[in-house]
Amino acid sequence: RRIDMKGIDVSKHQGNVNWSHVKADGVKFAIIRAGYGKEISQKDQQFENNYAGCKSNSIPCGAYWYSYAMSEAEAKQEAAVCLKVIAGKTFEFPIYYDIEEKKQFALGKAKCSSIAKAFFDVLENAGYWVGLYTSKSFLSTYFTDDIRKRYAVWVAQYNTKCTYSGQYGIWQKSSTGKVYGIAGNVDINECYFDYPTAIKKAGRNGFWTKKASVTTHGVASTSKIAAGYKIQLDHMELFASSDAKKRANVLTGFYYVTDGKIINGRFRISAKQNGAVTGWIDKKYTNETG
Repeated sequence: RRIDMKGIDVSKHQGNVNWSHVKADGVKFAIIRAGYGKEISQKDQQFENNYAGCKSNSIPCGAYWYSYAMSEAEAKQEAAVCLKVIAGKTFEFPIYYDIEEKKQFALGKAKCSSIAKAFFDVLENAGYWVGLYTSKSFLSTYFTDDIRKRYAVWVAQYNTKCTYSGQYGIWQKSSTGKVYGIAGNVDINECYFDYPTAIKKAGRNGFWTKKASVTTHGVASTSKIAAGYKIQLDHMELFASSDAKKRANVLTGFYYVTDGKIINGRFRISAKQNGAVTGWIDKKYTNETG
């Protein structure tokens, strides 16, 4: 659905933002920096304040993670830290991966695309709607078509109009905007896609409205929770232990019951038959027959 919303993106560089003033100035959404790099110490110093300010003023928000990754392994490290920072929160807009370092682009198009995909895979597996942020020239030069078409795109081009010919949901049009409640300059954006509706409908970004479920496959006699049986997961919460309070991941796909033992209402699964334990899932969300 085509829409047109005015938004901003902020980080610690905007200081202490007065979000009630920002809302009064007509800002309809915000993308806030969660952090950068691969260490938890690199969490943005204003992230919690900015998130709380958006929520308390009913300003839909997304987040972005600034990348320094030079390999797929480093991108996965950045993704893991990003997940820790955004855990337990809800985002009406995507979680963007910000790639714009010259040393990264020196690696070439194939490598930049592979780095981006490594980050996206980790976040998507955890249940997040993800996207890429970069400038128009970098987007066209250093990322393959499958990246540009597959994920949400937030494109920067400081111009009177965006001339990027591919698909994109948000255009960053200026870095010198002025908004009530923010001292100094702030980036100004326009959004053309109804991310809040789409993300909530999909049960992503903390809006875990889509019930986790397990559907057994095969005949009734093989559809019980017992060792070796193949099961299909659909956005199922995975836990590291039978009594873990917080989930470790969200899984979709085919897995196997390991031993079939129910402990604290959970049972173990494996990615391979007779393979190592992947984690624990709740029996109460299992559709079991027979």
